[in-house]
Amino acid sequence: MKTIVDGQIIKKYQVPIDMIDELNKEYEKNKRSLHSDSKHLAGRLDTELSILGFLPKLKIFNKINFFIQDYMMSLNNFGLLSKPQIKTHIKSCWINDMKEGEYNPVHTHNGPTNVGWSCVLFLKIPEFINDSKHKHKFHDGQLLFLGVDRKLYWQTPKVGDFYLFQANQQHTVYPFKTKTKGAIRRSMSFNLVINEVDKEL
Repeated sequence: MKTIVDGQIIKKYQVPIDMIDELNKEYEKNKRSLHSDSKHLAGRLDTELSILGFLPKLKIFNKINFFIQDYMMSLNNFGLLSKPQIKTHIKSCWINDMKEGEYNPVHTHNGPTNVGWSCVLFLKIPEFINDSKHKHKFHDGQLLFLGVDRKLYWQTPKVGDFYLFQANQQHTVYPFKTKTKGAIRRSMSFNLVINEVDKEL
């Protein structure tokens, strides 16, 4: 478990591969019947499909809730919650299938819907091509958190990596080139809100 503190708290967890495999399998099975969330999202990509309907049925759902509780404890330890325990629920949840050249611009998730926290979970990662002669220029397919301290926090995606962060945390995902035609970079995200009875932060 890794914690990044840049005025806000970003925590990185690891989801077991068997849970990743189950989620990928269920997504592939239901993909044609899932509705698109694209009109509500910032991504410049074609496939952003809601999975809120079947996520609670999977083993990964309990693991995610465990991570959420741990994250809330961290917020409380840093004095960022007025209550030691609050109840939350996932308001929206979707999977991004990012193809070569697609990207997510710099954005936040708080918007007009009063979202408190968000996540990124990596489900599939293709082999990226680094065609730059200069190593410092290679950020293809990477997740970037923009710190309030003006630092850049680059995260190289790996399958099973799960990041939790506050919804007003600026972040972006760079486009990529890949050796395999049609390969995708798959990730899951959600928006987490406080239950109405616990809305005092």
